[in-house]
This record gives sequence, structure tokens and C-alpha cells, in this order.
Amino acid sequence: MTDINTLIAAVTPHIPFRNENAAQQFLSQYSEGDQAALISALYIGRDHLGQSAIQPGYVPASMAFDRYFHTGGVAGQRWLIAPSDFARILYEKNSNLNGYFSAFTLCASASGYSLSSF
Repeated sequence: MTDINTLIAAVTPHIPFRNENAAQQFLSQYSEGDQAALISALYIGRDHLGQSAIQPGYVPASMAFDRYFHTGGVAGQRWLIAPSDFARILYEKNSNLNGYFSAFTLCASASGYSLSSF
């Protein structure tokens, strides 16, 4: 499991991806769990752009705030977002990725979530 901050630092020089294949090449270096972490982080960040903390009620009590938050797929559960879609999503969100990842890091940290297990 690669730390989310390490993953974000690794992806940053590749943004913007020139095409979906370039995004797939980047992702292929990492496990599905690491890939899921990037996708979950981008969606959490997108949902918190311009905010300083995770919105109250955003994380249901029944869910873990972890790398599978938006994608599913942990412990044999079905994927909510299929790993085969991860590269397409990174490519489609291309120019917004830095902002999404920044918002994720800022809001999660300010809300007291430990990113070491994300």
C-alpha cells in the first residue's frame, strides 16, 4: 500500500495526461488499491473544492474514510467504479486533478483524518 501523499506526488508531474493511454501507463505501476486511492481522493477533493474541511455528514458512520471510499472493491465487495475505468477518469478530469488533490489533502487533514491509512 503506497501512501496517498506519495501517490499524489507521483501523479503530479504527469498532469495533464496527454491521453488515456498515458494515464493507464502511469496507473499500471501501482496496485488496484493504490489506483483506487487516487480515484477516491480526486472525487473527495472535487466534492470539497473551495472548502476547508470535509462536509458534515459526508462520511456516513457505516463507511470507512479510506482508499475505497468512492470506488468500492475492498474485502471482496463489488466495485462501484471499475478499475478498468480509472485511466479514463484520470484523463477526463485532467486539468482539474491538481485542484482536486489539493482540496482532498487540505480538507482531510483539517478534519483530522489520518491519511497514512488512506
